[in-house]
Amino acid sequence: MEEHPQLLPLLTVATGPMRGVGFRLRHEPLVIGRDPAVDIVVHDPHLSRRHAEVRLTGDGVSLVDLGSTNGTWVNELRTTAVVRLADGDVIRIGRTELRFFDPGLARTDPVGLSLGLPRQERRTTLVLPVPAGPTPGQVASTPAVAP
Repeated sequence: MEEHPQLLPLLTVATGPMRGVGFRLRHEPLVIGRDPAVDIVVHDPHLSRRHAEVRLTGDGVSLVDLGSTNGTWVNELRTTAVVRLADGDVIRIGRTELRFFDPGLARTDPVGLSLGLPRQERRTTLVLPVPAGPTPGQVASTPAVAP
């Protein structure tokens, strides 16, 4: 996978001031938090300095809370132990949501990621019916108004 970094799993910020920023996972554990010295810095005052850790192993990707004050949530459930992530999972730390995308198991499609040649699709153009109106030289009738 090292020769194809676009195939490594991705965390994308879905909400908050960093919305749209993506972080590629690596094979060494990555600490997420607001401290400038961590691996994945998220600018959210509701995060702990060292909030959570994400690990990429041969078995998949796991996430563990590092004793944060406000907790770590995966798919709206607070985590208290190591959680194995699945493609499409939503991680909430502080007031920031991260979306997990794993190209190897993809069920979702992150914006802007291209893993191959674009598909050439042909779509049939349907002719929509046009309401019949007066033909040139024909006077349109108006409904009669009762006195």
